[in-house]
Amino acid sequence: MLKNKIGIVLLITLLIFSLFAPIVNAENETEVEATTTDQVNPISETQETYTIKEGDEYLFEQSVTIDTPVDGNVFIFANNVTINSQIGGDAFICANTITVEENAYILSNLFACANNINIKGAIYNIYSIGDTLTIDGFVYRDVRSICNSLNINGMVGRNVFVNCSDIHFKENTDSTENSSVASYGTIQGDLNYYSDEKITIPENAVAGEVIFSQLANYTFDITDYIYSLGTILVSVIVIWLIGLWFAPKLLQTSNKTMSLKKVLQIIGLGIIVPIVLALLTIIILLIPIASQFVLLLLCLLMILFFISTSVTLIDINDAICNKCNISKNVYKLGFLIIVTFIYWLLTFVPYLGTILSLITVVWGIGSVSYRLFIKENDNDKPTTTDNTKKDEDKTSKGKN
Repeated sequence: MLKNKIGIVLLITLLIFSLFAPIVNAENETEVEATTTDQVNPISETQETYTIKEGDEYLFEQSVTIDTPVDGNVFIFANNVTINSQIGGDAFICANTITVEENAYILSNLFACANNINIKGAIYNIYSIGDTLTIDGFVYRDVRSICNSLNINGMVGRNVFVNCSDIHFKENTDSTENSSVASYGTIQGDLNYYSDEKITIPENAVAGEVIFSQLANYTFDITDYIYSLGTILVSVIVIWLIGLWFAPKLLQTSNKTMSLKKVLQIIGLGIIVPIVLALLTIIILLIPIASQFVLLLLCLLMILFFISTSVTLIDINDAICNKCNISKNVYKLGFLIIVTFIYWLLTFVPYLGTILSLITVVWGIGSVSYRLFIKENDNDKPTTTDNTKKDEDKTSKGKN
């Protein structure tokens, strides 16, 4: 019965995804004829054709140069990127160097992650992460960036929000009477910047307010680490004791043989269940009569995420204890503390800690869902305790 319900939920989820999934069209190229007239001889006309790429562009190369207008979004992953033309949508770029030339124009937003970003053309909004951001051209609206150095040699139409070490403005060297009015190197709105120290901003460079926020210096406090370790130890032990006292059979499900099918089912449930609960929450919000159940679903989702790491660590500990033929709960508790401590240390390793935390959450949610919704077959392979019982029965029969 539960499996049929799960099938119905999955079917509804697929239908919802099919309704909201974007339709991707194949790339179309349209040739447009542009007529240019010779200024010397207006009678003679020359016709030139250029291509407009319709739809989104996905480019993964060593070096990428866009010389043709794109009527859509651009997704680029490369070493060096040069834009010489117009982009009708957003530009998502991850590269070492990004250069937007003078003739280039991004009609929407630029989302960039690069070491060096140089903007010579015109862009609507900039969202960037990198070492150096240089604006020689024009940004119509806002700039939001995390960088080491920000160079503003052009103009920003509205506000700048930046976390950086240095900000440089190109000063106006015009010697005319209007030299006090800067024609470039300006911010027409406010400048909000985070830095270790206050940066000197030239006069008339920012039309609005200059808001400085000092970055907090990191200080090592061992009490934070002790609190973190104590929190995860208490949560794991409490959940293990609750399961041991009130639902010992649920803890014993990990004693079964871990087949590839079971692993895939647990991982699949760990990914699908949160998505299904989130979609159900959104659907129920649209139904006024059932809106009171939203809080229940949100609480259920929060509980799953809260206990997921503890459940994963309990599963790992049970697998180790079964492998070592440890049956006493006191010894299991000791190994559980050791497993939790090792996991806590690994979470501080860069990159590995993030990946490990994600895996534990997915496995924990999937493990709880597997225990609740999927009934294991009775013909599974026996555990080590079952094997010992069978051996004892055989020896007793042999003696008789």
